Amino acid sequence: MNVLSLLKLPSRVAGFLAGIGLLGGVFSPSHAEAAYRQVPDSYQDADANVLRGGPVLLFSDSPEVVYEDGILYKDTVEGEGRVFFHHVNGSKNYKKLAVLMRPLDGITTVTWGCRGIGDPDRSYYASAIKGQQRYFDEYKEYWEKARKHSLKTKKKTASGKRVAAKEAPDHSFYGSVPDLPLTTLSKGEYLEILSRQRNMGHAGTRLKPKQLLTGMFDFYAARPVEITIMMCDPGEDIDSFSRSAALLPMDEHPLRGTYRNADLTYIIKEPIQMKWFQSKALCLAGSDDTEFLKGIDGISGTQTENYGNYGVVYHIRYSVAGEKPVKLGINPWGGDFYGACLQISEDGAEVSRIPGKDKHFGAGDEIDDIFVVSPNHKRKDAEFIWSPPGASNLPVRIFWSM
Repeated sequence: MNVLSLLKLPSRVAGFLAGIGLLGGVFSPSHAEAAYRQVPDSYQDADANVLRGGPVLLFSDSPEVVYEDGILYKDTVEGEGRVFFHHVNGSKNYKKLAVLMRPLDGITTVTWGCRGIGDPDRSYYASAIKGQQRYFDEYKEYWEKARKHSLKTKKKTASGKRVAAKEAPDHSFYGSVPDLPLTTLSKGEYLEILSRQRNMGHAGTRLKPKQLLTGMFDFYAARPVEITIMMCDPGEDIDSFSRSAALLPMDEHPLRGTYRNADLTYIIKEPIQMKWFQSKALCLAGSDDTEFLKGIDGISGTQTENYGNYGVVYHIRYSVAGEKPVKLGINPWGGDFYGACLQISEDGAEVSRIPGKDKHFGAGDEIDDIFVVSPNHKRKDAEFIWSPPGASNLPVRIFWSM
């Protein structure tokens, strides 16, 4: 089914608009049997201001299933960057997926941020969950280091500072964590990012037939670097291959491109304060979403749109008030869904699977309560952080309930 035709459907079924969701279902397990709360019959929509900022995103998911060797995506980044990739070995033989970084001129220093690379797996949801959990585990680690560093220097970190109404927030850790990993690359050198091997032509990750590998990582390049994502035979020299291999066209789902401002911050305008049996909701990544990033395909030069905002990190900042604890729950409105998330508050940072009760869910009317915030007569601020997982359907809804 064509991706663009599906965009005309209501957001309730927008989960089937992406090749990630369509093909992910082939190897998905049956619906989870855990007990979930049902979507309420009535609720209020939460009103939010949306701010854009953050790194340049290189998104590589088309072709999703790779039947021939070649370059899957290629572009150049200077400054803050993020790469999200999602590819399946569609051949009958072992293949190697590699992500190569090389400086364009002179010496450059690369500072590494959060990293979440899944394991090759024929079960798509398994690779996606592992990648997301690893990404948010590192996010939590860096946030805790940033907070500790902030206490020493008596400065607020980017994650904790207040944001003005029209100010684009900075969610990176490059200025607030003093010991982030560094790599220095001279002209003529290269790094294979998945294996973290330098100047090794055999580097990369082996995939069996029908295995998926998906993942996401952040970095800061002091000078321009070229990123090349490729699929080839395990014995290929990736340096030579990256210079001579064919540039593969997108498949029928145009999920590939370079996009600016890959962090979205939703600031809920009013504190969450409700009576019993009341709920508020925020829908994210629906078919009518105006926040899907628009960019350029670095290979063909055509304009593209990131339907689903894969590789985008969402920051939902909200506060709760009143006497009773407020639950934050996730509703998989578009179908089968599985991933991970993080919540930050004055009590600390906590990573959770989505859903927390089982490996996945997706009946559409289920809510899994992931986090609880207790105001205890005092206003409390919190930040819920997530990113659309590969192999999951969209949209999702966040519900706040008593």
